[in-house]
Amino acid sequence: MATLAAVQLEDLPVVVKFILHSVSASNAYEVVSNLRQKLELEQCVLPPVLQASQIRMKSKSSDSVTLVLDCIKSAVRFQKTISEAWLKAIESVGDIEDHKVLDLLVLFILHCTNANQSRRGAERVLKLKVRTGLMQEALLQKTFRDYSQVVMRGYFPSILALAQSLVRSPDPCVVPFGGQMYRHSFTAFDSYCQQEVVGSLVTHVCSGVSGEVDVALELLCSLVMEKPSEMALYAVFVKGILDYMDNLTPQQIRRLFHLLSRLAFGQQQQGSHIQVLIHALLHIRAYLYLPFSTNPFVSSCRTTCT
Repeated sequence: MATLAAVQLEDLPVVVKFILHSVSASNAYEVVSNLRQKLELEQCVLPPVLQASQIRMKSKSSDSVTLVLDCIKSAVRFQKTISEAWLKAIESVGDIEDHKVLDLLVLFILHCTNANQSRRGAERVLKLKVRTGLMQEALLQKTFRDYSQVVMRGYFPSILALAQSLVRSPDPCVVPFGGQMYRHSFTAFDSYCQQEVVGSLVTHVCSGVSGEVDVALELLCSLVMEKPSEMALYAVFVKGILDYMDNLTPQQIRRLFHLLSRLAFGQQQQGSHIQVLIHALLHIRAYLYLPFSTNPFVSSCRTTCT
């Protein structure tokens, strides 16, 4: 442990594996706490813009980070004392500046293990850290920026599940963090993950829970503005919300049709089937059971089309 800082990058996974497999129940917390402090994954990741001579070095560093995290994953999966020690070590950190990217990555690792206790523990600690302001969006952004292509994609199911839990939480302090997890997942990952993100946000909108609906609608609108080409591919999912409008308020319905209008009349050809629907609905005054003059759908479409 004392010589960990001097270990060559390619040897780091072997050393971490040896340390984690050599601990006992009595010293697990002490060893894991020290390992957490000494592991500086941020120093192993090179910036995305590199000279040609650095490309090979970047590949080597990425492989080493992946292997280190795989060693941690193996240890927490097969040794309950190790998983409990990691949770306790992360939970005991009391300053924003002391939290590392490693803390978020380990929480994702713990959540993706088969043990229900680890899943619940990871979710509990994450909510606690977000609620107390010790884990903020800047740390999440840094984690996605530096590790999305290295290791984060493998933990996408857990990232999605944690985002769902945070957005559904009755505690308003943790909801925005869940929204940012959705946003970064859509931006950083492939089309399969994007589809899952949109599908999950649509489920939130259809839940009928006011706060949950507002957050999900706002996220969908932001994604349409920021990533119109990608979002156009999933317009059919958003259109499915129309079947659940009885659960929405007039303001939420207005926001929904603003979203649909953006998808339908944007630059993307995938919105043509929604255009047909909107042109048809424009001729049905009673569609939303509201007077035509106060119909939020009509006013939203007029504004967008104009």
